[in-house]
Amino acid sequence: MIVRQLRDGEQTALLDLAGLWPSPDDFPMRDLFARYVEEDARFDPRDVWVAEGDDGALLSCVQIFPRKLVMHGKSVPIGGIGTVFTHPEHREGGLGAAVMRAAMDAVQARAMELALLFAGPVAFYEKLGWHSWPVKRPLLRQGADPGALAAAEAFDPARDLAEVQEIHASYSRLRDGFCARDSRDWWISLRNSGNPAEEFLVAREGGRVVAYARAGCLSRFLVVMEWGHATGATGRLAELFAALLTPRDDDALAPEGRPSPEFRSVASAPPLLDEGLEAALAERGIEIAQSEDPGSMFWVANPRAFAHRFGEPFRPRDVGDLEPAGEREKRLLARVLPPGRFAFWPADRF
Repeated sequence: MIVRQLRDGEQTALLDLAGLWPSPDDFPMRDLFARYVEEDARFDPRDVWVAEGDDGALLSCVQIFPRKLVMHGKSVPIGGIGTVFTHPEHREGGLGAAVMRAAMDAVQARAMELALLFAGPVAFYEKLGWHSWPVKRPLLRQGADPGALAAAEAFDPARDLAEVQEIHASYSRLRDGFCARDSRDWWISLRNSGNPAEEFLVAREGGRVVAYARAGCLSRFLVVMEWGHATGATGRLAELFAALLTPRDDDALAPEGRPSPEFRSVASAPPLLDEGLEAALAERGIEIAQSEDPGSMFWVANPRAFAHRFGEPFRPRDVGDLEPAGEREKRLLARVLPPGRFAFWPADRF
């Protein structure tokens, strides 16, 4: 077995491997990964690490997604980790761990300060030095609201994107953990965030967009993937949430076997609700519960550079130190980005 970078021209073999991943939705997994490999202008084979068997077949893979994560107004170079998969017939042999270690070495060598992934098997990554960064995700519930859809319009990129970008820039910068986006990143996000499609709604006043909300179907559940509003337009954003939670006769997002009233009865969201928005949602009868999610995970790849960026003290662990490895890095990350402040838009998923 050899662990190496993907070679140019092996994209089809990579997709054949990743396409074996069982899909929780109606969208074929091979098509999902094809968006990141064949249709993303940022794709580089050197960002993919694979394990090759003795017969030359690809058996395991990991993809690095170079991103800029914004914290306290500073852009931090990170390596997003995704497309993590091992052939079902070759698991339990250490292939996945070997490929992950190679990807982590590459993140470190490229001077990326953090690595970020979203995982189910948390224990597997903790053994490799990753830290679970649990968040409390809001669960939004509301019955049918026949009038809610009238307050929302479908997003038209040619008409609305510039105004939405302005709202995103001003609204998201008040949070820590979102990905910086230029115009190209915006178009890629619009192409790749759905599964396969997304619902993107806007609210307008005086001809201008004052609020927007994006939602998709992930693992057969309704997920609000991103939102924002202009100053004074909290109520208009709440109207869009109500629209997302309203069943419709022809529901393009509802997966097979989940009728629209059932599918739209609850929505998961990232932990970005502020007090004003919570109050506006309550006024519209939307109930908010909390769900603990331990699947966000960080690895501090270059702690000295990360600490210096934020003026934080950091002393590496001495040889023979009784403190568990990684604890200093974890405390450093907690000072800069406490789990309760970490907020990542699912529309930037990788």
